[in-house]
Amino acid sequence: MKVYRVYIYSLVVCFFFLHLDTFSQKKEKKQDSKNEIKFIFEGMPDTLLYLANYYADKTYIYDTLRLSPKEPYTFISKKDTTIPRGIYWLANQDKVKLMEIIVDSSTSFTVKATNLNPEAIDILNNVRFINSPENEVMNSFFLNMMRFQREIYTLANEIKEEETAEVPNTTRIDEQKSKRKIYQDSMRSYMVDFIENNRHTLFGKAQLLLQDVSIPEPPKNPDGSLVDSNFQYDYYLNHYWDNTDFSEPALISTPAFHPRLKTYFDEIVPPLIDSVIKYADLLIERAKDNPELFKYIVWYITNKYERSQYVAQDAIFVHMVQEYYAKGLCTWTDEAVLERMIKQADKLSQILIGRKAPELYMPDTNGVFHSNYDINRKYTIMWFWDLNCGHCKTASPKLVEFYNRAKDSLDFEIYAVCITADSVKWKQAIIDRQFPWINVGGNKANIDYIVVYDVPTTPVIYVLDKEKKIIVKKIGVDELESFLRNYDEGRIRY
Repeated sequence: MKVYRVYIYSLVVCFFFLHLDTFSQKKEKKQDSKNEIKFIFEGMPDTLLYLANYYADKTYIYDTLRLSPKEPYTFISKKDTTIPRGIYWLANQDKVKLMEIIVDSSTSFTVKATNLNPEAIDILNNVRFINSPENEVMNSFFLNMMRFQREIYTLANEIKEEETAEVPNTTRIDEQKSKRKIYQDSMRSYMVDFIENNRHTLFGKAQLLLQDVSIPEPPKNPDGSLVDSNFQYDYYLNHYWDNTDFSEPALISTPAFHPRLKTYFDEIVPPLIDSVIKYADLLIERAKDNPELFKYIVWYITNKYERSQYVAQDAIFVHMVQEYYAKGLCTWTDEAVLERMIKQADKLSQILIGRKAPELYMPDTNGVFHSNYDINRKYTIMWFWDLNCGHCKTASPKLVEFYNRAKDSLDFEIYAVCITADSVKWKQAIIDRQFPWINVGGNKANIDYIVVYDVPTTPVIYVLDKEKKIIVKKIGVDELESFLRNYDEGRIRY
């Protein structure tokens, strides 16, 4: 069954007075036509208002409106350039949201509310629009939806009150539930009709985007069993964006698109690396002819997985940079930033989970060189540590205990790399802390291991399998045993 959702745009309390970043609206060429939005609020005590525009999950101040010296209760936003299409909201001088407006086909119109109570400004129920049919439609939609919701909420409370009474009146409960269903059905019908009649408008497209797709019943075998138990999930995953008009650039200038995108990658797409990459590429392909959506989707996915705390998801960041940024498809990116991103992706690409770890030669305390590839065990644990690292001091006794207890049963060896150049202190620390594994350090190595293994801080752990492929990295000592045992028993795979 199709579920209809009502999106009453929430107030964003943060104001952004800085210039818009790389995702801000580009200014258009000057137009001959007039671009002016006039707000006439009779009874408004404020002398200053803010007009803000949405961009994905953020808002930016579009204009600061001051009381007109010539017209009472009048605030005017007047621009020499075309006002970008999108959803805007108006806030008073205390930064409290008063209302939302939409700029679509009309870029010059008047918003008028009379007899406002200065103690409780209620524009929504007192407003009329001049030369803006889109705002009349949007305002009417919100008023109708609020009426439905108010009746449903009231009936729900009455039902609950009756159900918890000492002697519930079942007849009255059934009557109230029937009334509630009538309102719920009416609200759904209203939503269906509204979207169908307004599919050509920006607001209609935004409301459609917020509706989940209808999921058909799963096919069944003659005996009634399911042909595919994952049918409905797979259908939803592959049809999630069916209600999205990818030809509409102004969707990014409404609060509707970002939550849909966030939910998709947080809750719908399987968190497996190959799955995320697959569905990211499919989504970007659908948006390739819409510069605004393409730009934001590519940026969002890249940023999300660059910052991800989950093991192995840096592979998604590497894919995004190499597939889109490095190929010159992200022209909005500053050249210096682009260069750093490509360099970081190239570095990470060498140490992704599943790749063979770079071979490292370093000397032990006697000057004898050892390679991490020389270890003939099922697992090799590479531990990068520092003499002055507080976390290393805390973790090392736990690692020693785990090593002495489980190195044979789990068949592993530790290749410990001290990044401190002071060999005298390093040798003494090994004795004092009783490190029983392979210890290497000093300033001699075949590679710049701090860069190659991405060791900005310590401690850092890598676990390699028998073929020296990386199976996990950058996990804590406390997680190490659990990971190894689960991996060894086949319960962890990427």
